[in-house]
Amino acid sequence: MTVAIIKTTDPRDVREAVRLLGGMERFISPGDRTVLKPNICIGKPSSSGAVTDPELMAETARLVQEVGGKPVIGESPIYPFGSNWAFKRAGYGDFRKRYGFEMVAFDHEEGVHVQIPKGKALDHLVIARRVLQSERLINMPVAKTHLQTIVTLGLKNLKGVVVGKHKQIIHMAGLDEGIVDLNTAVKTDLTIIDGIIGLEGEIGATTGTPVPLGVILAADNVVEADATMSRIMGLDPEKIIHIKMAADRGLGRLDGFEIRGEPVEKVARKFRSTPHYGLYRTLISDYFYHFFGAIHNLSARIRGTDAVRAHQAVGEVRIAADRCNNCKLCLKACPVEAVSLAGGVKINQETCIRCFICAEVCPVEVFSK
Repeated sequence: MTVAIIKTTDPRDVREAVRLLGGMERFISPGDRTVLKPNICIGKPSSSGAVTDPELMAETARLVQEVGGKPVIGESPIYPFGSNWAFKRAGYGDFRKRYGFEMVAFDHEEGVHVQIPKGKALDHLVIARRVLQSERLINMPVAKTHLQTIVTLGLKNLKGVVVGKHKQIIHMAGLDEGIVDLNTAVKTDLTIIDGIIGLEGEIGATTGTPVPLGVILAADNVVEADATMSRIMGLDPEKIIHIKMAADRGLGRLDGFEIRGEPVEKVARKFRSTPHYGLYRTLISDYFYHFFGAIHNLSARIRGTDAVRAHQAVGEVRIAADRCNNCKLCLKACPVEAVSLAGGVKINQETCIRCFICAEVCPVEVFSK
């Protein structure tokens, strides 16, 4: 396994980073349908440090095309931001016209329910069909801090292949473990991290201070890419939960691999990050996303559209069936119809989103956490 580090402000130098790994032909064969996955989480320009540089994406697509691959750039932003809005404001609205490569919004394409048999937090996700039908995936995040996961790099960037509202499942089920589950289901062939302009701050991901780091990092393993870029950012990958979990589950190593090009210490620059990521994760993933999911699923039920559901690892609802007075308020309140009273009080734990609305409406405390 190898990581290449290039000190540069020119996106075209991605060629040198890939060359140090053995060239694009090492990763792409003639005819390979190849998805290039940037980070376009929000409608901001790449100069903000929040979004992958379009020029870097285009140059990488040229490398794929030169070895006979069939590149397409694909992404979906943070839900519920619209893809067209985000792409346009991020400098990708006319990508095909400027560079000649197809640009697709995964939220506008068909999603496929994918089972994750070895998942620790998730048993399924809805992945963009285009990703599943492609032979290769090039993962191209930005070097950024994040308020819930300390950093957002290659492992977390794959959330963009999850279609629309289904991203919230990862938060509801457990963000760090869910990110790792996703990476067991969707494999990255080549990771290229845009560190030309990164982003730091206690909030991070979309809001913070741009960092002119002047680095492009390429690696043949996403965990090793993330571990190395974390060190460049002055952070310890051993203390970044999802990166450590990914290594512990055999997806890559935190050290012991070859680094070519510039040494880490020569390009390192300490990024300012939040010391309160656990609190933010609790407030956002454990509370906001469960509330948001409940409201969304209630709306989906009314409109007859697809709901989202989480894995039971979130924590099952406890039932004291002997207290039930058959008032049926829980049946009316459950946004995903997980409650049944046939033959006694039951909950479909696969459907349940752990919003605990049943516990809130029950007058005799049948349900509890």
